[in-house]
Amino acid sequence: MMHRMLSAPSRVRRGMIAAFVAVMLTVLVGVAALAVDGGLLQDNRRRVQAGADAAALAAASVLFQNYRTLTVLQPDPGSKAADAARDVAKRNGYPNDHITADVTVNIPPKTGPFTGKLAYVEVVVTYYQTRYFSAIWGTSKVPVSARAVGYGYSGGSGIGILVLDPTAKDSLDASGGGSLKVTGGARVIVDSNNAEAGRVTGGGSATASRFDIVGNYSGLFTGTVTTGVEPVPDPLAYLVAPAVPPDGIMTTTNLLKGNKLYTLTPGRYTNLPTFNQGDEVILKQASYDTRGGIYYIDGGGFNSTGASITMDPLTSGGVMIYNHATSNANNQGVQITGSSLGTVNVTALTSGPYAGILIWQDRTSTANMNIAGQGVFTLKGTFYTADSLLTVSGNGLTTVGSQYISKTLNISGSGGVNIDYTPDGTARQRIIRLVE
Repeated sequence: MMHRMLSAPSRVRRGMIAAFVAVMLTVLVGVAALAVDGGLLQDNRRRVQAGADAAALAAASVLFQNYRTLTVLQPDPGSKAADAARDVAKRNGYPNDHITADVTVNIPPKTGPFTGKLAYVEVVVTYYQTRYFSAIWGTSKVPVSARAVGYGYSGGSGIGILVLDPTAKDSLDASGGGSLKVTGGARVIVDSNNAEAGRVTGGGSATASRFDIVGNYSGLFTGTVTTGVEPVPDPLAYLVAPAVPPDGIMTTTNLLKGNKLYTLTPGRYTNLPTFNQGDEVILKQASYDTRGGIYYIDGGGFNSTGASITMDPLTSGGVMIYNHATSNANNQGVQITGSSLGTVNVTALTSGPYAGILIWQDRTSTANMNIAGQGVFTLKGTFYTADSLLTVSGNGLTTVGSQYISKTLNISGSGGVNIDYTPDGTARQRIIRLVE
């Protein structure tokens, strides 16, 4: 009878397996650390960057609102922009408590290409990520950092004329023997991609430091002319139309020869009379009351055919005419015509969200806006009619606005049309964006 001999299990083998398991467990935990902690690290990196971006934009928004008061000595008056950045960072889960996260706000930035520049803000968010499987390599938290730079600007756009129609032929049309002249170094922009987007005919001329035309042009354009450029969007698209104010008050006094003296306070008006040659119109300015110098024309248009229009000298702050046309009929638009016997001298608002805007027509209205300078005629500020034709003519030494933003533009007449552009005397462009 044969007996099978069974050997006892090797103790050495059991020890090797335990050691192998221990080594492999460390490797497995390391792989888990890379997968879990590494994945969290990447996810938190994206979240921290989003938090830094949001904080920089919040600060830039405040810098935009306070842009006019920024100085080298006070780049962030009252630390309002920095506080806004920290508040947004906290609401996104990054309190500046030096435990969960650190939030550093530099106004102006201390690093990068915008170092020391006003209206820029640098935000650095550092989040301290708790270790999970990676605790096998240490117990300290892992810092995750992100940086963003924002910019908040409110001021002149450097644009003297912007014609918005994207396809129209003769979108900018200067005809007659007169001249169009844009001063102040401002450029003229024509968004139309038409092969005949802009033209000057009839012996006239157009002069500006620069013309940017999406399509092409013909005629005498004096200045640097560049075609094939990218169109420029409406820089005032961000502005909300003014709320309808309480009714204004118009008092009427009889003058000689059947003419009248009209004195108007800011407010809402419907069906204003047509102001005729020999009439006098006096507009109270922004300081008169709390209505901000806004004349809200709620139907009937604003029409003056040769009347004198001036501002009340006992008030200040300028005016804005907002035309809320109730139809697209041209008598619902704005028409201001000068006269050799009259005086027109009106200036746009000097402060507030509508600073620099003199005449604003409802963006949905296609009623024409017609401005004809003659005699002693000075209108200073932006003419804004985003969906209609703006027709401007000059006769004599006239300043017919400081900036035109319209769907299409027709310049006519035998005299000169002078656009006196200044950054402070025109509508404010808003820029709130990330630059890094």
